[in-house]
Amino acid sequence: MTDAPQDLQRLAPEKLTATFSRSRIFPCLLIAVAVHLVLLAATSVVYVRDTWIDPDGAARRKATKLAAKKAEEEAAAPSPKATAETAGDAAPKTGTAAAKTTHETEMDKRKDAPVIKGITAKAKKDEIPKEPDGLGITIDETNP
Repeated sequence: MTDAPQDLQRLAPEKLTATFSRSRIFPCLLIAVAVHLVLLAATSVVYVRDTWIDPDGAARRKATKLAAKKAEEEAAAPSPKATAETAGDAAPKTGTAAAKTTHETEMDKRKDAPVIKGITAKAKKDEIPKEPDGLGITIDETNP
């Protein structure tokens, strides 16, 4: 029974937490909480203003922003009348016809490329093709 008071002294809360009270964990914890509270408050300013302080002003700002965006889109898009005037007497192409014409024009440009010519060229009647390596092409054929 003589060990009991010594055990109580050894297991006393002050002695068990003495290591933590001498360390800097508590001030660091307070600094971390303070930084989080400041960041949370800073990122919530607009929400608090628009939700609780000035909801009518938020609606006006949103309407103004939408009107400005609409005006910008209308200014960026040419009017059909201006497009017809720049095209001359020819009617402007729309939809699938315009896409098909653009695609055909791109294909015509690509037909003259050396890579396309190399792929689509037919062998002469008496020509024997080279024996291909593992890939079927050589490095010289890949870099024109």
